[in-house]
Parts: sequence; structure tokens; C-alpha cells
Amino acid sequence: MIYRKNKKYDFDCVVVGAGVIGLSVARSLSKSGFRVTVLESNSNFGQETSSRNSGVIHAGIYYNQSSFKSIFCREGNKALYEYASNRKIKFKKCGKIIFAKNYKETDKLFKLQKNAKKNNVILKHLSLQELKLIEPDLTCHSALLSDSTGIIDVHDLMLNFIVDIEKNNGKVVYNCKVGIEDIINNTIRFTVNNTQSYSTKIFINSAGLNSHKLAKEISKKKNYFVPNIKYVKGNYIKLSGKSPFKRLIYPLPSKDGLGIHSTINLSNQTIFGPDEEVVEEINYNVNENIVSKFIKSISSFWPNIISRKVEIDYCGIRTKVDDNDFIIQTFNDHKIKGLVNLLGIESPGLTSSIPIGNYVTEYCKKYFK
Repeated sequence: MIYRKNKKYDFDCVVVGAGVIGLSVARSLSKSGFRVTVLESNSNFGQETSSRNSGVIHAGIYYNQSSFKSIFCREGNKALYEYASNRKIKFKKCGKIIFAKNYKETDKLFKLQKNAKKNNVILKHLSLQELKLIEPDLTCHSALLSDSTGIIDVHDLMLNFIVDIEKNNGKVVYNCKVGIEDIINNTIRFTVNNTQSYSTKIFINSAGLNSHKLAKEISKKKNYFVPNIKYVKGNYIKLSGKSPFKRLIYPLPSKDGLGIHSTINLSNQTIFGPDEEVVEEINYNVNENIVSKFIKSISSFWPNIISRKVEIDYCGIRTKVDDNDFIIQTFNDHKIKGLVNLLGIESPGLTSSIPIGNYVTEYCKKYFK
């Protein structure tokens, strides 16, 4: 670790969590001259949410205009394509179709189009005839087309973030479970693996699925509000053989997500998912009984799935907050100058990763530069 003996602080800046968000924050901080150490509880980077999603670069269609999700997603869409192009990270700007199953859903489709326009995202309305020209296997009433949606190699993206961190004299350290010891005069004291105690001037809580637990540990020392977080588990299944679609195919969004949709990966395999299941604990076991539910859902827009072979692929878990936006807690929330809590960073977290990193860095520069 970048450990500084005989100084006021053992560390200048600690980022907890080496997922795509934590790495992006650390990258941005290190580029701005902060001396950064990333502490990750797992044996490698991105082993939880960052490696268990659809890898989609979102356009910013669904979100409230003034929300973090909307602002960061729009900025992140452009930033991610530019970064991937410069670094030769694999991506595909394949586009996305959001469809209405029947006439009754068309009002929701047009409301979505209007919301996207408020976010400066233009979606083209497609009739059934226009759809058949570009996606002949899709069965629906009508749809919207997003040209700026795509997919990216998330693993390679995170590798490049780590390269940037290390180039700027930062470090990523694994097998480090962080606990909170005390907060004294804005100095955050923490433990690693329940042993030695350290101090840091800046503490960025980007612990993903455990970020709210870490925030609650801190709130026991300095009383402040930590929002309710729930876990939503999403399973995925994989189609064997040729993909029926060239683009990402999405139904209208549901309460806890974007519905079971069809995505393609960079190997042109079709992946269906995720579904939505609120769970109490983190586990990555996929229930094999989900296949019939998936086939029923997918057959509503692609009937041929009934004659095709599918297999269980993987699952992921995302955090949800009540107001359905990213929560970034800073001094105004908890009165601790060097603390930033990143909570409820779910979709479009990947797309938003670069602007989230820049936002946290600007906050830290305000107080510490």
C-alpha cells in the first residue's frame, strides 16, 4: 500500500472498492494529483456488479431530467465511446430498440420518447413496417430506436483505468476488507482485515453492494442519514447458435429495472435478462427453474425462441434506493469533510463511471486543493 509513516495521515486518499466506479474515481483523483490507494476486499478487480451486468453503454432515455442518472449518463455515453476509441477497447455502437407489444403500450412508448427528448436524446419512432426492414425477427406493435446505445468490454475498460491509476502513482491493493474505527477531527481512521489501524484525509466509499453497510458503520461514529438499500438479483440465460437480432431489444421498463431484454455481447452471442428478484443476501446461485419464465417473456417478442436451445448463464445483484437515483453523500450530508459515500450506483453506473469519477474529484479539489 502507499503508506506514509510519520505524517499527519497514513494515507492521503483511500478509495474502497475496485469495481468500475471505484476505479474511475481513483483514476480521476490520481490524474488531478491526489495520492490514491484503492482497497478491494476481493482477490481481483470488478468481481461483483461490474462483471455481472449486460455491459451496455446507455443513452440516457429513462431518467428524470435533473437526476444524477440523467446528467451522468448523457455525459458518460460520449466520454466512454471517446475513451474506448482512444484506448482501443472493444465496443460496438449497435443501437437499441424499445418496443411496445401492442396498441395499449404505445402511449407509454411516446411518453418515453418525450422524456428522452428532455434529456437531449432523440429516439426515432419506427412503425412495424420500418422495424421489419431492420429487425425482421422482432414481433411487436411499434418501437423507438436509440442510435447511441452500445456495448463495451467492461473488463478491458477497468484494466485501462488501473493503468491510468498506476501511471499517476496510485495503487490497487486486493484482499483488503475495510472497517471503520473512528472519525476524529475529520480524520477517518479505518482498519484493514480487522487488524492494523490507519488514518486517511480522504475516504471514498465505493464498496458497491456493501457501500451502505460501510456508510452505516461511519454513521455510528457521526450520526447522519443512510438511505434504505435493497438488493435486486437479476439472472441471465444464453442463446445457442446464431443471434436473431443485430441490436439490443428492450421492452418498456418495469418497476425495478428495464425488463427481460435481449442483448448481444462482443462475440455476437445473444444474452437474455435480467429478471428481477428482491433478495436479502448476496449469492450468485442461479435458479434453473427460471428458464420457462424467460421463454414465456421472450416469446412475446420473439416466438422462435420456443424451438431454440438456451442455457443458464450467470446472475448479478444491484442495489436499489427508494428515489431511484444515484446517491452521492458529501459534507452537506454528514459534515465530514473528507468522506464521500457512493450509494445505489446501479444502471446506468457503467455508462456514468467517468463523470462520476470527475464529480467526486471536483468535490475533493474544493476542500483539499
